[in-house]
Amino acid sequence: MNPIISLKDVWLKYDSRQEWTLQGVNITIYKGEWITIIGANGSGKSTLIRLMNGLLQPSVGEITVCGMSVSDPNNLMDIRQNVGMVFQNVENQIVGLTVEEDTRFGLHNIGITMDEVENRCRDVWELLEIVDKKDNPSYCLSGGEKQKLAIAGILVIQPEVIIFDESTSMLDAKCTQQMHKVMYELYRKHCTIIQVTNDVEEILNCSRLVIMHKGSIRFDGPPLEATNESSIFTNCCLLPPFSVRMRDIVANCGARWLDLVSL
Repeated sequence: MNPIISLKDVWLKYDSRQEWTLQGVNITIYKGEWITIIGANGSGKSTLIRLMNGLLQPSVGEITVCGMSVSDPNNLMDIRQNVGMVFQNVENQIVGLTVEEDTRFGLHNIGITMDEVENRCRDVWELLEIVDKKDNPSYCLSGGEKQKLAIAGILVIQPEVIIFDESTSMLDAKCTQQMHKVMYELYRKHCTIIQVTNDVEEILNCSRLVIMHKGSIRFDGPPLEATNESSIFTNCCLLPPFSVRMRDIVANCGARWLDLVSL
């Protein structure tokens, strides 16, 4: 199986006088995965995803996307069509005055027919449940609706990968639930999802969990494997998920009860 994104021994520092932001990162991402990346502030997760579509260049190492090197400037347009990104502050991504105008914006540069534009926009609006909002001014949308609009502008390009960079951190519980539903539908349709989050409670949605600490990947595997050992989280300055903390409390209480009984 060919990888969509591959990072080999990647190091990065923003300034020659600073310490390394990323240190010896190796990761391969395949089509159809849902990867959640977590880590404490300053762990390097946002830097990592910006390398994945050429927004940043590595100081050392090799990065390829769909077989194309991010170090070749001639590849960057194609790479960014294949790897779409939804940022935390989506208002910076919205350029059209209405939902329809903003959704169409990116399609004008890739040479598709008007019929195809109509079909793509309609399919995306239906998936995101914003068909009835297509004529609405973009500045009048709620926070959750703006998130959906930002996703719509990416989906119509039909990228191989969509990166969600802490895209639920500013949403209420209802909107967050809606976003997870959208991610699941995309995952079900075999789109590759990369989600960056500070909320450890979201990790059980994914098929693969990556935990970062001090610029390195400290865990890469199934989320259930990580929840079997609380120290995987605490060693990376993260609080384990609530269910894991409750399990450990119950286990400790049981052990103390047995100690008392044995006295």
